[in-house]
Amino acid sequence: MPEENNRAIAFSRVSSDEQGEGFSLEAQSDLAFKYAKLKGLKIVKNWEERESASKEDLRKAFDEMLDYIIKNNIQHAIFDKIDRAVRGLKSAYKIEELIEKHGVKFHFTRENLIIDGRSLPQEKFRFYLGTVMAKYYIDNLKSEIHKGIDQRLKNGYWNGLAPFGYKNIRENGRANLEIDPIESEIVKEIFELYSTGNFTYEMLLEITKTNLAKNHRENSYTKRLMETVLTNPFYYGIMRVKGTLHPGNHIPIITKELFDSCRKIKTFRAIKYRSREGLIHPKPFMGFLKCGNCGHAITGETIVKRFDKKYNYYRCANNKCSGFRKRVTDTDLFDQLTSAFEPFSKWTPKATEAFIRLIEGQSEKAAIWANDTENKALEARSELKFRLKQLLDLKNQGLLTEKEFNAASEVPRKILAEAEVDFTQFQNASSSSMKAVTSIIQMFYKMYQFMEISGFELEKIRLAKLVLYNCTLEEKIMRFDYRQPLDELFNLTGSKNWWKRSDADINLLKQLNNFDKDQLEEILKKSEENN
Repeated sequence: MPEENNRAIAFSRVSSDEQGEGFSLEAQSDLAFKYAKLKGLKIVKNWEERESASKEDLRKAFDEMLDYIIKNNIQHAIFDKIDRAVRGLKSAYKIEELIEKHGVKFHFTRENLIIDGRSLPQEKFRFYLGTVMAKYYIDNLKSEIHKGIDQRLKNGYWNGLAPFGYKNIRENGRANLEIDPIESEIVKEIFELYSTGNFTYEMLLEITKTNLAKNHRENSYTKRLMETVLTNPFYYGIMRVKGTLHPGNHIPIITKELFDSCRKIKTFRAIKYRSREGLIHPKPFMGFLKCGNCGHAITGETIVKRFDKKYNYYRCANNKCSGFRKRVTDTDLFDQLTSAFEPFSKWTPKATEAFIRLIEGQSEKAAIWANDTENKALEARSELKFRLKQLLDLKNQGLLTEKEFNAASEVPRKILAEAEVDFTQFQNASSSSMKAVTSIIQMFYKMYQFMEISGFELEKIRLAKLVLYNCTLEEKIMRFDYRQPLDELFNLTGSKNWWKRSDADINLLKQLNNFDKDQLEEILKKSEENN
């Protein structure tokens, strides 16, 4: 074998430190090097990773290894077993691509299997069967974990990190909670002081700093801790998980009466604060923008100046971010938001009418696209049915047990069921979708007009959420992306006499059909009422 063709990489992976005998990283690597020597291969790089591959999109080490193979023209990849390489269909497709496009050979030492472009059908079947089994293992493991978590919750056990005031322990192999002697006293003090109605969050934090210092936690918490503690029913024995309350078997720190008393104080203060003159002023950009520097939320504050004029200012809510002290006004942000809708100004009524006539005349092109899509759906469905039939034949021949057949066919059956639903929806599609699309296109120019109208701030933000995404504030500049296919439509309008172009992609119309037409109409009624 020429020297340039005998270079190989080895990849060893364990999901955790608790591995069965013979499957540790050292054992896998040792076997890979012995195998390489036997086959006359030279391992130029060896990966030893402790990572769970249950989430395909987060397989960083695996993707790094694939990139290395391509960049360095490596011809051989050595794994211990199939399930050390793949954990589902995505990683299997990536391996397939390397085999077909780059001629890489994948070696699985314990299974004595080599997969390349010349592999026999039964060898490829063994590889795909291993892929399906790996996928089944992950899905089943995930299901069992969720069952265990749900059952623990039903039995009153807390899952996850202990709330402030408690600490995690393990008794007889079972995770549980017990009261932290220092933090629990801080929790009691917070509730008892706040229930008097004489203390704010800042005052509570200052008072409890002494005890926080004893626990070496004084730098880890701010007044946010006070609010978190005072609103958590966990302290009187109730666990709140995803908005649902569950009785807990942990020891409560306070009584429910004390918790309710504090909640009444908090509610009363909130009503009193909001009712004070000058504080009721909507801040529409809160919840719409995030900080472009650190990713935190953008917060707003209302400042009342001379002659009782109110002004909104926005900045990053993270006091450690460089954008924390850089404020920008409502007016400036709305000016920037209006400029984001300037591309819609080209969709004048006459140009829009011409464009709609053009795309309606593309019925033949749409029919070809629809027919092609339908044929692809039929091919995919036929292939899945063929794979299931192969598995059934192997079972009938006694080559697969009932358990192996069920495991191997579960994923193809699921994909087939989804394909059947998609195919049915495609067949039921009607020309009404085209009418909805033309109606949306006719609203484009109205959107631009609406954004130029003064007032209607909250409705403008609602409209912006339909059109824009990934909206951030960085150095007082608002950045954003247009939702598909608007970005492609704006490229179309970049040319002169764009409404005469015959190359408008029919896919754009399909994507436009996903817009919320009813919500658009509701918002734009404000413009008509104003006129």
